[in-house]
Amino acid sequence: MSSVTGRVIDVGLEVLDRQIVDSDGRLAGKVDDLELAFPEDNAGAPYVVAIISGPGALARRLGGRLGAWIEGTHSRLHDERPPRPARVPFSVVKAINNHVEVSVARDTLESDRLERWARDHVIGRIPGAKHAAE
Repeated sequence: MSSVTGRVIDVGLEVLDRQIVDSDGRLAGKVDDLELAFPEDNAGAPYVVAIISGPGALARRLGGRLGAWIEGTHSRLHDERPPRPARVPFSVVKAINNHVEVSVARDTLESDRLERWARDHVIGRIPGAKHAAE
């Protein structure tokens, strides 16, 4: 029998739609959904195992035409099939305040994938984009 300990919170109010802030104080995405697990013996409340972030998660929450458009765009921008939303293990969450603080740099998180892709494939190709600001 396994025992899960931790703080009980209302994730709808305290976690969903909050900004994710990395260990350097930089924005690292937004909490769009949560991955839950249930105790092995099905006794007790579910607990959060990961934050789901990015367009793939947001599209499913929105639904309708806008959600389908976002999901289609997300699908075209990723090589994996089927594309999956970014997953941030809840074990790296350091604090939950008016934002969700994580103990790692955003470059190591999956939630930074879209920004890296846009930087490498769109912004980096703009003439002058690679020059340092003067």
